[in-house]
Amino acid sequence: MSGVADDRDFRLARRPGGRYGFSPADRAELERRRMRRARLEFRRVTVQGTDGPVLEDLSLVVPGGALVAVVGPSGAGKSLLAALAGRLVDPDEGEVLLDGVPLRRLARQELRRAVAYGFERPVLLGETLADAIGFGLRTPSTEELVAQARAARADAFIRHMPAGYASRVADTPISGGEAQRIGLARAFVHAGRVLVLDDVAASLDTVTEHHISQVLTGALADRTRLIVTHRASTAARAHLVVWLSDGGVRARGTHHALWADAEYRATFQPLSATRKPVRSGAGGAR
Repeated sequence: MSGVADDRDFRLARRPGGRYGFSPADRAELERRRMRRARLEFRRVTVQGTDGPVLEDLSLVVPGGALVAVVGPSGAGKSLLAALAGRLVDPDEGEVLLDGVPLRRLARQELRRAVAYGFERPVLLGETLADAIGFGLRTPSTEELVAQARAARADAFIRHMPAGYASRVADTPISGGEAQRIGLARAFVHAGRVLVLDDVAASLDTVTEHHISQVLTGALADRTRLIVTHRASTAARAHLVVWLSDGGVRARGTHHALWADAEYRATFQPLSATRKPVRSGAGGAR
């Protein structure tokens, strides 16, 4: 899909035009195409849960190349929205599109190349830690694997393991935060045009979280990034914040603009101060 777009842009660039080879119309067309790349659209999406819709008639556009934070109370459907972005689940009604193409029409391998995920509790697949980071459609070089482990702040603790990157996953005790960093390294290695991170900073200290945010706004700034978060610091760095509540988008805007609303501020309170008893069947709708 991207190769077709690149070829069209090449032909467009070769057209005779103004002083520098582009007419104003050509420049506008190139900019329009650039901005549409990796543009996610949720079009009137509804997903049913055991007690009714978790998301209902939700419409949302994630601009290509934007860093978008998704926030909201527990049960608002944040993780479900993240899962829809790469077709880990399908909506019961409506459509999710990538650059105008419904995800249902994309081959699984094409979709996996385009969309990469990082999770709060990643499942580490493969025999060794190196395998867990490199697991995916392609096999990264050792240099790339180590570079992305450093970006995810995983390299240092991996090197302290008895066998380093060759340490067996099944025999290596690691903390929740270390598992998150290995999962992040894998997401960075396989980051396509879209990177979806579902509350990956939950077990990270503030220094590591700040470093990861610098990677997202630096080396990965050309990707479309959809970040589910409970941290105000992460939302503050986003181009756009999407505030979910009651099955839909309650508001969208910058963190600074939304901060004036006391209920928005309350979404970032410590979980111990806001957590309510979880009813049976309500899990997974974060």
